[in-house]
Amino acid sequence: MVQTEIPQVEEFFIRIQKSWEQATKTMEEAQKRIKKQFNKKRWNPQELTVRNKVWLENKNIHLN
Repeated sequence: MVQTEIPQVEEFFIRIQKSWEQATKTMEEAQKRIKKQFNKKRWNPQELTVRNKVWLENKNIHLN
């Protein structure tokens, strides 16, 4: 933190620092909510095992 002899400047720095901390906290919480919503529609590929039946899309499969 910056130390000055002008009280108004110190108060300004304190307000800026608190605003920065609050913004950082809010962004982290938003990222957690976005990740939670995104992961609701995802499945775990580790659930697949050998001999499981799956659907394949032939869009990127090129055979001769």
